[in-house]
Amino acid sequence: MDFFLLLLFLDFLLNRTLNRLWIFVPHNAATYLLFLGIQWGGYISMLALYVYSFMLIGSWGRRGLIPGAAALLLTALDLAHDYLHVGVKGLFVLPAVFSMFFRERAAAGYSLYYLAEGVVKAVRPAYLPHMEWIWALLPLLGGWRFSKKAVALSLVAALFVSASPYYAGMIMVFGMGLTQVFLFPIAVYLSMSSKSRYPIYALLVGPTAQLSVHYIALAVAVGHVGGGKQQR
Repeated sequence: MDFFLLLLFLDFLLNRTLNRLWIFVPHNAATYLLFLGIQWGGYISMLALYVYSFMLIGSWGRRGLIPGAAALLLTALDLAHDYLHVGVKGLFVLPAVFSMFFRERAAAGYSLYYLAEGVVKAVRPAYLPHMEWIWALLPLLGGWRFSKKAVALSLVAALFVSASPYYAGMIMVFGMGLTQVFLFPIAVYLSMSSKSRYPIYALLVGPTAQLSVHYIALAVAVGHVGGGKQQR
């Protein structure tokens, strides 16, 4: 696992999964300290994901100038919208912008998906669940090969979902925007068995990006994978 993927995984695990378990455990001093640590760990991993994403863009040299400028502009507009109530939220177009500079078929398909997801989320959020099947099957764009790891992880995901669909659903809805939890094992299997590594990044984000940094991570992953560093 490369460091960029590790940061995204930590954000998924701490910030958007374990952090959601707070409502399901007894509240006492020990659990409070535990979840305070989880919250801080998730917050730090999110900030690190921000910083490292732009560090990766800088490492691409001239090839990263135009997509990097687009990332800075859209991030500034997004932050201005959130904190100054001016500007617009348009980071969902960033993965598509990066796909214009790096060739990666699976990443291009996901970029179009998240572009559509951002538009639908802004104008018709009630329709987002209808897009989840597309997200789950998109790893097929990267090609398929048999993987024992994919089988094992999808079985673990299926056991997690079947053991408690309600609790699993609560975590996935708030953690990754997935309302149809039975799609999670399918997405895990197809992502892990894809010939491209990009579906793994999209798997950790989910069908609906929960934070602005996730659009940045998805965009940078286009170059990270499409630049030839992470092909497998």
